[in-house]
Amino acid sequence: MGQDTYPEWRRAATHTLHTAFLLKAILEERLQAGAGILLADNEALLNIAHAEAPLRMSDIADRLVLSRGGTTKVIDRLEEMGLVERHPDEDDRRATVVEITEAGLRVMARAREIVDAALAETWAAHVDHTEAGVITEVMDRVMRANHPGSR
Repeated sequence: MGQDTYPEWRRAATHTLHTAFLLKAILEERLQAGAGILLADNEALLNIAHAEAPLRMSDIADRLVLSRGGTTKVIDRLEEMGLVERHPDEDDRRATVVEITEAGLRVMARAREIVDAALAETWAAHVDHTEAGVITEVMDRVMRANHPGSR
């Protein structure tokens, strides 16, 4: 069966996945080279820094759409680099919360510069403002339908 026989929604989903994989690989390589962190590390730092209160590990896992074990690996790596700190939760001493450090804020700022430059080159140069709005609206709808806790 040739690709021409696929319904448009399947072609759109496939192109979305392929584009996401490509952009992820580009961002991963540039973040590692320029900031010494992985894309998942950057996402964790952003979520921790922008949270209204310190996040529990389970909250971070939900926000990153990672397993608990995967989240532990990310936070372990960030903690070893001095970018986050873990503390007992004041409300529940059995739980642990994670907070970003000053070093983490600096790395996050550098990562933002790297990501912005990479996305300007790989995305914004090829997608106009109107198209970006439509893509965002569609992706938000798909994300909310399949991961209700998402933005």
